[in-house]
Amino acid sequence: MTNPNEGPVRWDPYNTSYFVNPYPIFRRLREEAPLYYNEEYDFYAISRYDDIVRVLGDRDTFISGQGTLLEVIKEKVPIPDSLFIWQDQPKHMMYRSLLNRAFTPRRVAEISDKIRAFCANTLDPLVEGGEFNFIDDLGLEMPMRVIGMALGLPDENLKEIQRSSNDHMRTEPGKPQTDHTHMTGEMFANYVEWRVTHPSDDLMTEMLNLEFTDHEGTVRKLRRDEILVLVNLLAAAGNETTNRLIGWTGKVLAEHPDQRRQIYENRALIPQTIEEVLRFEPSGASIGRVLAKDAEFQGKTVPKGATLLCLVGAANRDESKFVNGEQFDINRERVAHLTFGYGFHACIGNALARIEGRIALEEVLNRFPEWDVDLANAYLSSSSAVRGWETLPAYSPKSPRWGRPKPATPPKISVGVRPEPAAA
Repeated sequence: MTNPNEGPVRWDPYNTSYFVNPYPIFRRLREEAPLYYNEEYDFYAISRYDDIVRVLGDRDTFISGQGTLLEVIKEKVPIPDSLFIWQDQPKHMMYRSLLNRAFTPRRVAEISDKIRAFCANTLDPLVEGGEFNFIDDLGLEMPMRVIGMALGLPDENLKEIQRSSNDHMRTEPGKPQTDHTHMTGEMFANYVEWRVTHPSDDLMTEMLNLEFTDHEGTVRKLRRDEILVLVNLLAAAGNETTNRLIGWTGKVLAEHPDQRRQIYENRALIPQTIEEVLRFEPSGASIGRVLAKDAEFQGKTVPKGATLLCLVGAANRDESKFVNGEQFDINRERVAHLTFGYGFHACIGNALARIEGRIALEEVLNRFPEWDVDLANAYLSSSSAVRGWETLPAYSPKSPRWGRPKPATPPKISVGVRPEPAAA
């Protein structure tokens, strides 16, 4: 791996040498190139907290309607209307308001018992052996079941849906994502049609039946193509965000056993722990925008039409906002992180992700007060869209491996397919 502290500062979102630890480069960007330009891929990047808040809070100058992933913006991929996270006003707020009712704190709290049951059913059989996997046994199980339950998707099909969604997000190492056909949600067509004649108390049924006034003033119901996109978006995001959060929680707390012990002894620390994990290891690498007009940063002009990446992982450690920002500290003074975005496009499912993360951590601690992670058999995702674990084996004091010397082997990068988990 190239030493990030040597030579001119450079950020390449497709360079896998940065995947394991991008933070030395992020720090150099904040200090040396807070407005950075990459000639190879023709994008600008900002890394300071205040600059990113400014961009995400100004939807007129910094637009989302061409996508927020670098590949999507550069390839000029057509954006379906109801893919509202990649839309500007008035489409964005129209679709977002339709889904707000699904993600209210009250409604999310109502399913907390089911989240806890999913965790218990997954973890209980693993306690005696002392071996478990934060991704295979929990991250890939609980979040997908929760969002599947909310949408009304059959349990027996969830794995197939998840596999398809994840496969579209993986890339060959060092290459951008090129297949964007999945965003239309065609794989959900049969489920939606079945729900037409088999309504239930779920979000899919609600989307089929609700009436609303669209941005052109027409009172109508959602079209099938709009529903397919929304179901696809919710299924993918509901699985992805919490899965990554669970993985990073396992990794970071294994590296900070003293803080983990504090949490075990005082469960009231769990909410602030999840916030600190979200700050310290965000799953989304960056948030892209396109400039509707010229804008100035650090005394330099970024021209109209340019692509601008907001490096959330860098901003979340900006020491002008977070004291000792490079350190993980569950007891730090709370400052709002940017992992779920900011402003008009802030993640609509953040309340659900937070509750899932909190319950998952509590249920792991109930069964495994101590654990270590097996990085020699762990894999990070090969994806420019998200950063997180494909598989993350762990073991507790009940495992025969507990206390053995660990090989100084860094985690590997997946190669476009999901690796098989290592045998215990």
